[in-house]
Amino acid sequence: MKLLFKPFGLVAGLVASRAATAIFDQVWQRVDGGDLPNADVREDPAGRAIAAAALQAAIFAGTSAAASRYGMHVFEHTFGRWPGDHREAPEQVEA
Repeated sequence: MKLLFKPFGLVAGLVASRAATAIFDQVWQRVDGGDLPNADVREDPAGRAIAAAALQAAIFAGTSAAASRYGMHVFEHTFGRWPGDHREAPEQVEA
């Protein structure tokens, strides 16, 4: 099933990337209101560049996880099988 899910995952990743970019741009405009700082530009303050990178990473990770999870739910609904892993049930120890 994992091999059959690969195209779904690829599409979900592309959608997540575009959505994360749009979300980050809107959030950054509300947080800072200025242009996005570049860590390679000497005149851009390091604090702003680090904050922007951390915020961008958090948004991209969250959006990617949400898109992947939603894609797996759609796949399960369509094909009847969960394409991801399953957690092993903890063993019961009898006393």
